[in-house]
Amino acid sequence: MAIVHRSAQRPQTKYKSGEQVAWCAFYEREELPEDRVLQEQIEKLNRIGIALSSEIELEKLLELIVYEAREFAGADGGSLYILDQDRLYFHVTQNDTLSQRPDPPPGFKPYPLPLSKKSIAGYVAITGQTLNIENVYDLPETVPYEFNPEFDLRNDYVTRSMLVVPMTDTQDQILGVLQLINAKDETGAVIAYPKSVKDLVMSLASQAAIAIRNAKLIADIKALFEALIRYSASAIDARSPHTAGHSRRVAAYSKAIALAINAEGTGPFKHVFFTPEQMEELSYAAWLHDIGKIGVPEHILDKENRLSHEAVETIATRFALINALSVTRIWQHRPIDNENEPGSDSIREQVKKVEREIEQDLSFIKKLNRSTFLSEEDLATLKVIASRTYKDLEGNVRPYLTDQEMESLSVRKGNLTDKEYKKIQAHVELTHNIVKNIPFTGTLKNVPFFSASHHELLDGTGYPRGLKGDEISLQSRILAAVDVFDALTAADRPYRRAISPGKGGEILKAEAKDGRLDKDIVNLFLDKELYKL
Repeated sequence: MAIVHRSAQRPQTKYKSGEQVAWCAFYEREELPEDRVLQEQIEKLNRIGIALSSEIELEKLLELIVYEAREFAGADGGSLYILDQDRLYFHVTQNDTLSQRPDPPPGFKPYPLPLSKKSIAGYVAITGQTLNIENVYDLPETVPYEFNPEFDLRNDYVTRSMLVVPMTDTQDQILGVLQLINAKDETGAVIAYPKSVKDLVMSLASQAAIAIRNAKLIADIKALFEALIRYSASAIDARSPHTAGHSRRVAAYSKAIALAINAEGTGPFKHVFFTPEQMEELSYAAWLHDIGKIGVPEHILDKENRLSHEAVETIATRFALINALSVTRIWQHRPIDNENEPGSDSIREQVKKVEREIEQDLSFIKKLNRSTFLSEEDLATLKVIASRTYKDLEGNVRPYLTDQEMESLSVRKGNLTDKEYKKIQAHVELTHNIVKNIPFTGTLKNVPFFSASHHELLDGTGYPRGLKGDEISLQSRILAAVDVFDALTAADRPYRRAISPGKGGEILKAEAKDGRLDKDIVNLFLDKELYKL
């Protein structure tokens, strides 16, 4: 190749001829066509290297490697194998001739091959040698490998020239094999691969190997990170038997809605599309939306009734004491008409009345404790019971019910007091505080905001920030809808029985009609039955 000097000044060289010294200018020669071709190839190789290094999704990277190598070498087809222990996995195949047919072959599925020198790809993977074969149907008898014509026969195709290159990383480890099929000249005729192309494809294969290793490393780290997220969320859910599997279902419902939105060609979502990165962001937010419940006491998460079983037992023991003290006082203050008679029938009636009232009060409290709704009539009865007092054994005046018991039993709907409900609500802020400290960057930067906004409602009545309307992202609206649906239809919650998907859908539609949930999301979720996972 000619050496081309690109400096503005032409260098001069000095030589001796006998006794005479002469100076001669070394003029720059014209750049030859092969120089320009080489330079263009090197520049293209550099651009391909940059493109490979910027792609971190492994399957896309493998497709890109084969495509760029084919373009670079003028190959009609190409395939790529990944080496994994004692197997070669056939991952990618591309072929211009077959793809241009009216009835192209069906989609390709990766499959493993035994690692053996008998196959061309296996030989290259084992030895690390590059094979540049002019005609695969005319192999010398001395070579250990052979060509398998099965692909040609199955697809009515003729393979001739083949360039098979090992993909070797900087540690000289072979990660796979790149196979190029049928080099073509400008007229479309099949030719052998030139040596110059072979050398450059080998360089490309080395860059590809490094890119594959990096992509695998990133994929492994990502898989580990996702596993930690799923495990952490599942561990939080598992603290209560009533929420087990909740985060997993919310993530699955959210993904189903996002995919359905992507498929919409008309309607309110026709201009909305979730990219793979946004799908990932939504998935993380869904898995992490309840992680703040780690800060909520279990006795609140698992609260089935207004009062715990132990609290009811305490009241029962107290009422038994009240009954015993009342009966004792009745007998102590009875009028004695006859020393031979311990009491009259009227005294016995008083005792039975007291016992009956105590039993009725306790039965009412037990029934009220299991109820999820407190009527005005029941509240009035409860206040009457709470207003009663008794004297303990020391003569101290005590109420039938403590202030804390009365507060719990007076809950009008559900079983949580205002203080307990605020502790439940606080899980959202705690979720945000936890998730924002996870180093989500770039396309995942909104995960903390989405995950901590799943209780925001369109009419502004949600929490923790009382956002409304357009202040609530589409992702948070999706999470809000599916969170409510799963809470309604999943295994029995402490405060209510599970309901059918049909009934849950009716409640969702009512919430949307009242302006709290996004009606378009609710309709899409229910109309397409996306809850049937």
